[in-house]
Amino acid sequence: MKKPVFLIVVCVVLCIFNVKISAQEKLYYWNDSETFLQDQASLIFEEVYRILAAHPPGTTVSSERRLALLSLDALLHDTRLDKGKAFMAHMQHITANIVAELRKSKPSGREIRYFLLYNHGFIVQTPDVTVAIDLVRGGSADQCYISDTLMRSIVEQCDILFISHVHGDHADRAVAQMFCEQGKNVIVPEEFWKDMAPQLRVVRGTDMTQEMIRLPARNTSLSVRIYPGYQGNILNNVYSITLPGGQTIVHTGDQSYNEDMAAKIGASKIDVLLVQCWMMPMEKFVSGVKPALIITGHANEMGHSIDHREAYWLTFRRMSEVKVPYIVMAWGESYTVAQH
Repeated sequence: MKKPVFLIVVCVVLCIFNVKISAQEKLYYWNDSETFLQDQASLIFEEVYRILAAHPPGTTVSSERRLALLSLDALLHDTRLDKGKAFMAHMQHITANIVAELRKSKPSGREIRYFLLYNHGFIVQTPDVTVAIDLVRGGSADQCYISDTLMRSIVEQCDILFISHVHGDHADRAVAQMFCEQGKNVIVPEEFWKDMAPQLRVVRGTDMTQEMIRLPARNTSLSVRIYPGYQGNILNNVYSITLPGGQTIVHTGDQSYNEDMAAKIGASKIDVLLVQCWMMPMEKFVSGVKPALIITGHANEMGHSIDHREAYWLTFRRMSEVKVPYIVMAWGESYTVAQH
């Protein structure tokens, strides 16, 4: 009699286990296309970033990494997924990873760590300072891609914010306010938030302006050159920032191609150029600036129509004629440069 009882218990346990699995992982999606697409996107996001972690950013791109980036293109150009649960959860996940990495440790020696947050938003971390450029939450006021809580945690780790121009995919009033509330400077090209705290500083001239910007909390300063550029008729500051270790980075914002500006920037030694991936023509601008390394940004800005959500495959195509080593990063990734 004991054996049948045992078998009954086993069957009950297996049935309970199967019910649990079924509750967690849907096996049929008939007449539920929306859930099908969202679950599929979640799985692809997870798998893509697993592959990217195994094949991190570098000047040589493996076929696995390239395919992972192209898979992101396919996801992020499917407007059915815009602001869906899969995309929103993905954005929170990769942002939380950046927060954890910023908190965990700082670079050592003369290392510089570059994070790509979203769109053309970079965080540049050295042993001495952490500089933020064009950080935005993305999305809309009622549904931001990055939560206020996570963005505030990022702001806590940064010392200063540079904003290139007024467009919403580069300038976010709420993020700027977070910096001001923490007593940290926000550098902008024009007074587009005139009622902001005194930490909001307009720095722009008719020609290149050079300033030493003090960071009291770090007991150091940044030497910054501000080139007065434009995107069409929109004022766009191009920032050339010399870090305490002597390395100089340039962030272009959405600067339109200008041969004279490229030559002016290139008159100084540039270690890393943070350039929008759709700069036209890329090879001519890079030839004028003459950086030692390029990191591209602005791929797959979700606020744009799909033809202007600049794809990674287009970035690789545009960079094909560029002779300078370059890095293509996905949101949430980081790359460390060891300066000698």
